[in-house]
Amino acid sequence: MRKLIGILLFISLFMLPYFFANTKFEGNVIRLGMSGPFSGGLTSVGNQFLLGAEIYLQNLNDHGGVYGRKIEIIAKDDRYEPKIAIENVDELIKKDKIFALFGVIGTPVAEAIFPIAIEKRIPFVGAYSGAEFLRNPPNPIVLNARASDLDEIEKLVQYYADDLKYKRFALFYQNDSYGRTGLSGVKNALAKRNLVLVGEGSYKRNTLSVGNALYEIELCNPEVILMIGSTTPTAEFIKRARKSQKIRQNIQFGLFSFIEPKPLIDFLHGNGKGITFAQVVPSPWTSEVDEVENYRMLMHKYYPKEELGHVSLEGYFAARMIAEVFKSLGKEFTKEEFIKALGTFSKTLDETAISKNRDERCKCLHRVHLSEYVDDDFYSVGQNDEH
Repeated sequence: MRKLIGILLFISLFMLPYFFANTKFEGNVIRLGMSGPFSGGLTSVGNQFLLGAEIYLQNLNDHGGVYGRKIEIIAKDDRYEPKIAIENVDELIKKDKIFALFGVIGTPVAEAIFPIAIEKRIPFVGAYSGAEFLRNPPNPIVLNARASDLDEIEKLVQYYADDLKYKRFALFYQNDSYGRTGLSGVKNALAKRNLVLVGEGSYKRNTLSVGNALYEIELCNPEVILMIGSTTPTAEFIKRARKSQKIRQNIQFGLFSFIEPKPLIDFLHGNGKGITFAQVVPSPWTSEVDEVENYRMLMHKYYPKEELGHVSLEGYFAARMIAEVFKSLGKEFTKEEFIKALGTFSKTLDETAISKNRDERCKCLHRVHLSEYVDDDFYSVGQNDEH
């Protein structure tokens, strides 16, 4: 008898997430949970993404929300440390009763908490990560807002190798799952062009320990240094590389979108020479896309003293994306119906473009935009395809 009770208890606990997932949503507020770096070296990334999401949701809520319901974000600080993020997510699920995880910042953090989302059947939407595990194989609880890391890698390698004909590539990367996956992606992109990585150097996450990486890269005489990391250590590396007698004076730096363009330029005292930025959003300052213009208007309305930026623009688009999913469901829905809607959701940045992303579930920010900083402004380079 005890054994039978134990088996039934186990089955009931196993089926509990699915029972709740098929219960009609009730309440006047839809709570989204976000774990991000709101202190430490990546504070600006977490704060800016949240800021962009909140201007969209605040405007939405001010105009009645979605079928009378408000959408709110409960954000917790993880300092870009996976162990803290796991604790945050546990609290968000058990205490705060969130409907979905939203805007999780960074690949290492996403990798740590994704298994929890799978186990608890919690939708995982708009992560600030281009990681392949969020794309392949496709998972029904996931909806990505941004293009993948592999798309960014391909775009930068195409620009430097195909357009500008450079052949000697080195890689500076963050020594964790984010950087190591990027290392593999860079090697594959170069191999397609019969090129090899001539050198590499890494640094430990949440540190400025870039000296050893610089030493390793100095030995290989690169023409281009691709950089997969966060803003401050990347800026520190560039400062040191520019002073090095062993790095050529016309060295090119190719930066991925986890690095914030404007803060990096500020760290470098306005010197953007030889730096190309890859971003998954168009220019927050000059793009004429209707939704970018709306972002600028809402930033001025709610936070007139805050500067525009790529990260807050991405947060804006991610919030818009999840709100559109809720709108598509009608007033009554279950969590399973929401998850099903993620798989069929199609919403492009300019409302007409066809997604070119290998992950067809990503329909919001599917392009990679390259830019350079010249004379106090960012200008598009390469084969950008923004309308």
